[in-house]
Amino acid sequence: MIKNIYGNRHIVLWGIFLLALLVRCYGLSEQPPTDDEVGAASAATNYMSHGLFGQVMWYHPPLRNIVVFISGKIFGGYSAWGLRSGSIIFGSLAVLLLGYLVYGLFGKRLAAYLAAFFLCIDPLHISLSREAFQETTTSFFIVAGVLAAYHGIRKDNVFLAYLSGALFGIASASKWNGLFPWAVSAAAYYAAPWLLNGMEGRRKPFFRSLTVLSAYAAVPLICYIAVYVPWLLRGYSMEEFVKFQLWLVKHQYFYKGTPYTEDILSHSAYQWFLWPVAWVDFVFHQGKAYLNIAFGNYPVWVLTLPALYFAIREWFKSRSFELGYVILMFSASYLPLVFTTRAIWVFIATPVILFAFTLSAYAISALLDNKKISLKFLAIYLFLAVVFSAVMYPMATFGALEYSWMKPIAEIYSPHK
Repeated sequence: MIKNIYGNRHIVLWGIFLLALLVRCYGLSEQPPTDDEVGAASAATNYMSHGLFGQVMWYHPPLRNIVVFISGKIFGGYSAWGLRSGSIIFGSLAVLLLGYLVYGLFGKRLAAYLAAFFLCIDPLHISLSREAFQETTTSFFIVAGVLAAYHGIRKDNVFLAYLSGALFGIASASKWNGLFPWAVSAAAYYAAPWLLNGMEGRRKPFFRSLTVLSAYAAVPLICYIAVYVPWLLRGYSMEEFVKFQLWLVKHQYFYKGTPYTEDILSHSAYQWFLWPVAWVDFVFHQGKAYLNIAFGNYPVWVLTLPALYFAIREWFKSRSFELGYVILMFSASYLPLVFTTRAIWVFIATPVILFAFTLSAYAISALLDNKKISLKFLAIYLFLAVVFSAVMYPMATFGALEYSWMKPIAEIYSPHK
């Protein structure tokens, strides 16, 4: 029976999805709202009702305002569920779609299960899924866009190309991290007839360029602009819209966080896959202090760079389109953050870990197939990853001050330091 369940990827992936939903929903009503979440509720109402940007993260595209507003309407107000259900749903669905993406890319059930499971139990992703922000929403639309883009390329399906373009436009309207996989997918779609066997007859540069311009330029741009409609309806012109976007680029380039985030927290992306890096929130609510310390799952994150090296070596041997696609996705999503001169905090890693976990899952599956590692070794490794996640779970859900054994870590990240 277990073998039959393992062989049915739909049962396993949907089971992992339900687990992801459970760990993201557990105790949500008791989690206090952060100052930014309170501001997000106000921003959502002001934006949807009056086209006004709020006081919280107004410098990011405004899809979050739409998601929070709709979530609040569904749950009858900005309760814990009304604020956060959008993040929870998109965060959990990203787990499911990542599994299907990895299976589509490599046709390996184990790789698909591992990638989905890694995202499912990642403490940082769990933490961000439980807050009213755009991180997990962005990740969902990115993985959905990549899934549609890959199958559109493989099947030479124009509809899927347009769908992926729309999804990338929505992802970018959540946060600009969506621009990187968008660009890679557009280039991959154009170049596919020169890279994939059986598509030589599709080498029509002019007509392929037209499809790329419409599916991966016009459609995403329309979706991106559509998110700004409440603001545009205040009487702003498209010229003012363009000038505003250019101004936001400058603002993002020179952005600085609070003194606490600048001085206490690690803010260089090169550190993410080398040693544990945390994102921290502090809340004083109804006379009680709450501290949230969200690490990535270090046993999983530390595999990323070795897995990237392994994947590059395998690509040189096989010239696999799928493997090259994932390597480019990871590199395009990660390297701009590594080489930027402004501070970059670890919560921005959520779109990057989609492809980091894909690489790690692929490497583990390939090494197991080649008998370089044993099932026993994999079981021990997964046990360690689960233990790490379980230990970090209270910290990542605003419980860092609840247990005495967490005190040494809590003191490191004290907001009064």
